[in-house]
Amino acid sequence: MSTSKFSIEISVKEYSVSLLVLALVLVSVHTGLYLYHYQVEELPWLLRQLFDLDEENNIPTWYSSFLLLNNAFFLYIYSIQKEVVKRSYWGLLSAGFLLLAIDEVAGLHETLNTAIEMNWAILGAIGVLFVGVLFVPFLLAIRRRLAMMFMLSGLLYFSGAILVELLGEDLDSDSLLYAFTVALEEGLELIGAWIFLNVLLGEMQAEGSVSIPVEIE
Repeated sequence: MSTSKFSIEISVKEYSVSLLVLALVLVSVHTGLYLYHYQVEELPWLLRQLFDLDEENNIPTWYSSFLLLNNAFFLYIYSIQKEVVKRSYWGLLSAGFLLLAIDEVAGLHETLNTAIEMNWAILGAIGVLFVGVLFVPFLLAIRRRLAMMFMLSGLLYFSGAILVELLGEDLDSDSLLYAFTVALEEGLELIGAWIFLNVLLGEMQAEGSVSIPVEIE
């Protein structure tokens, strides 16, 4: 049986802009709904739940997981290229983004939060620090601008995931301030993940076209 091989090329600029617009729209819809809910009149819970950035199994959660999966997928594609520097680190990054994507849908950190007394974000901060030290050789080996952009994206993402989580811990969850805090938290995560993907795709494009290899038997 013969195997057909071809590739699907990605228009980096159009794809990246589309993902960014979707992220901004989701944050804006969440903020707008809760602003109307608390300042004008109550909205049905089902409508708020569908776009609530703090809820699970809804449109923002699926989009966030999709964005993280994009990072995992394209990191893997990049890691199998012949001339890639520090191949194992690119593979570890891919696995890390895959874990984050699964967590978005499965809510692993929420489960951890119910199993321990301290806020999960404290353990998360320790884990991020450990991984950061582990990746120092990788950051020193790649181009400086690429390393700086990767660090910026990580800073934004984990500032939202950990720092804002800690700041909002004592807020009333049924308040406009909490809704704004959630928008900031999730917005930072989305922008951080998007910056990483945008920089990665730009790097791949600079070395040739960005394409997805496909085999059909």
